[in-house]
Amino acid sequence: MTRTIAIISDCDNTLMPDAPSLLLKDNGFEPQDFWDEIDIQVKQKWDPPIAWMTNLVTLIQEGKIKQNTNAKLAEFGASLDVFPGADTFVDEINAEFDVNVEGYVVSSGIESLMKGTSLSKSFTDIFGGSLYEKNGVIAGIKSSITFTEKTKFVFAINKGITSNIREEPYNVNNFVEESQRRVPFENMIYLGDGPSDIPCFSMIEKHGGSCIAINSKDVWTKKWEFELRSRKMNPLKPDYTKGSELRKKLESLISEII
Repeated sequence: MTRTIAIISDCDNTLMPDAPSLLLKDNGFEPQDFWDEIDIQVKQKWDPPIAWMTNLVTLIQEGKIKQNTNAKLAEFGASLDVFPGADTFVDEINAEFDVNVEGYVVSSGIESLMKGTSLSKSFTDIFGGSLYEKNGVIAGIKSSITFTEKTKFVFAINKGITSNIREEPYNVNNFVEESQRRVPFENMIYLGDGPSDIPCFSMIEKHGGSCIAINSKDVWTKKWEFELRSRKMNPLKPDYTKGSELRKKLESLISEII
């Protein structure tokens, strides 16, 4: 029987540069000013994804963001570059190994934007926060993916119910025998670049899967650096091309699984 291996990845600063920041910059904003305001709101007990998506919607409603529909966000995504090899490595690994490898993006980013990128060519599915439209313009948040919400999608992949997880969200709680689960946790490899990925790191590692920390930035927070040291994780640069350290690590982990 063909084994199924799932490579589950964050998106921004893991598979590509931070897309919300690029969107802000494209509209004349200084991204750091935007994120500084989000930090203030988080201290006021806002959930981080809800805070930044709410502020983005406000800018759209004020006519300050020209990508004011999901279609336009997807078009903007199509204009963005991903990290080297990020949009081809899943297909290349499938061709290299006698195994079924599936790629999934689970991110707090904007789903319509991410689906517009070249990542959609090789990833089985892309899950992110979604925005709804009213009178032809984005009007609000339809769904968000918080830190622990990411684990819901990991369970959906585990149980093989990703096709309708949005329409039937409660199905993720249905009992499924371990032997009947489509992708065992030990067949999962998770990639992430920051604190929002810690819940997935913890859950997947606890159940026998593997995790890889990605470092695409020059400066990390001391809290994140401490977390990596405590987990004995050596962060790798986001180069997914054949022969890179990250690609070698992925290939090594897949060889161990099969």
